[in-house]
Amino acid sequence: MTTYQGTVFDGFGTVVGHGLEVDGGQLARVIPARADAPSTDIIIPGLIDIHCHGGGGVSFPDTTDPTQIRKAITAHQRGGTTAMFASLVSMADPLPQIRALVPFCEDGSLLGIHLEGPYISVEKKGAQNPAAIRGIDLSELQEWLTAGQRWIKTITIAPENVSEEAIRLLLSHRCRPSWGHTNCTGTQARAALNTTMKVARELGISAVPQTVTHLFNAMPPIGHRTPGPVREFLAGATKGQVDVEIIADGHHIHPDLVEDLFRALGPAHLFFVTDALAAAGLGDGHYVLGGLKVEVRDGACYLEGTDQLSGGASCLIKQVQLFARRGAIPFADIVRATVSTPHRAGGGPLQAPGVTINYVVGQAPSFLVLSPDYQLKQVVRCGAELL
Repeated sequence: MTTYQGTVFDGFGTVVGHGLEVDGGQLARVIPARADAPSTDIIIPGLIDIHCHGGGGVSFPDTTDPTQIRKAITAHQRGGTTAMFASLVSMADPLPQIRALVPFCEDGSLLGIHLEGPYISVEKKGAQNPAAIRGIDLSELQEWLTAGQRWIKTITIAPENVSEEAIRLLLSHRCRPSWGHTNCTGTQARAALNTTMKVARELGISAVPQTVTHLFNAMPPIGHRTPGPVREFLAGATKGQVDVEIIADGHHIHPDLVEDLFRALGPAHLFFVTDALAAAGLGDGHYVLGGLKVEVRDGACYLEGTDQLSGGASCLIKQVQLFARRGAIPFADIVRATVSTPHRAGGGPLQAPGVTINYVVGQAPSFLVLSPDYQLKQVVRCGAELL
């Protein structure tokens, strides 16, 4: 029997106890909360990242080698992300990578696969290869979804490129459109949101059927006369139509704005992602994303030789630490934005390996132990200590 002591939060940010007891890899007991319990460590469920391109020096879009794929996953698991998607980018042919990732979904190492492109805007391509960007080909999309065996959970698409038929195809394969890398108008964004809701109702889908890929980044900014897609995505979130991801690493969006979003919208439909590249778990240096050269300078990723941001350079725990220490967002909301909301947005099952939303006696829990200043002390995944 191993006892982990500290204030215990579930995946919704609710305090549910003051410690956990794990026996033989299974949860034996949640130690009840006490009013007189000392303020010591903090226990939260393992983090969930549904937009991640790699880590540990390995890029998912740039390898099909199982040893390398495992290395990237392990880098995030040891960093506190116990469940994650593997994200690809715009590619001429992503089928080899999709087929290489499916076994890791089947064995529980990955929660799913995310395709970021290629049906995006060339004008808002960010750090993606323009030669691979193209309009939607339904037969091609069907081939990818079939190869993905329902593990492709989200696909980033520009709203101006989508059709109702494409949305229906995605949702019928339990895959959510994720609106992003777009140069669309507000009208086009609203139409995509509304059409997805219509198709979801027709298919009997009651869950939130769509997401937004890294709000603000790779899309037109808000203008006071032309508010554009950002306003529509935020409005959709307030209506419960869409879950919105933000890269809260302090580089992609100013921390003040992240905090403003939580004050204005609350935590129900906002969640954090890393958009991490191979650099996650390492540091400054030179890396590759989808065949493009990128570099990390002072903790931020750029296309080599430019000031164009090209993804994240850290594990999700860094975002938890940044905003917990700033203190403007309630810690409960930070937990929700890194556990239960991304889990729901990704459409993952509650019993998936690495996922703990509620602590259930007899199940293999995944959780983190943090110090009072939010340093990562221990990582437990599926009942086994990784750190």
